[in-house]
Amino acid sequence: MKRLLDAVVTGAGWIAGIATIIMMFHVTIDVAGRQLFGHPLTGTVEIVSAYNMIALAFLPLALIARERGHIIVELFTGWMKMRPRTLLDAFVAIITLVYTSVFTWKAIEVAIDKTEIREAKEAGIGFVEIWPARWIVAIGFGLMAVYVLVLMLRDFRTGITGEIHPEDVERHGGVSSTHINQGEEQL
Repeated sequence: MKRLLDAVVTGAGWIAGIATIIMMFHVTIDVAGRQLFGHPLTGTVEIVSAYNMIALAFLPLALIARERGHIIVELFTGWMKMRPRTLLDAFVAIITLVYTSVFTWKAIEVAIDKTEIREAKEAGIGFVEIWPARWIVAIGFGLMAVYVLVLMLRDFRTGITGEIHPEDVERHGGVSSTHINQGEEQL
């Protein structure tokens, strides 16, 4: 199951990267068309803002969570031993899970509403349907919520048992064993 989740999260990251490259070409062609031929590419602003930038912003959220790449301020926790710090991370993950779940839920509600009315933006000579991009937001937050749940459970397990998951060894100071040091057995 974790392998499938990792594959989906990695795939979402690749899609975000591809969307970035497509956005770069799209804008370049638009600017070149405007400057060289006096005819910009119709719908560039709408497509870039509704699809490419949404994919770039929301699809990598789970990838960032998986890599534990979110900003962490260790000013108040740097002095803590591994187990209490990991338990604190798990409790913070509960809060993160709650708000990402709420964001997912609300994003799904908005996506359903916008799908029903087939939301579109006017672009030059026609309309560009943007309702599918609403689902990208829901997918991005949904994947992040699932990954935060996985990490929260792993942190609770490490904090309670002291057994470090192999993927977290480097995070805990590069300890090569899968158990905590003897000096850290007490909370």
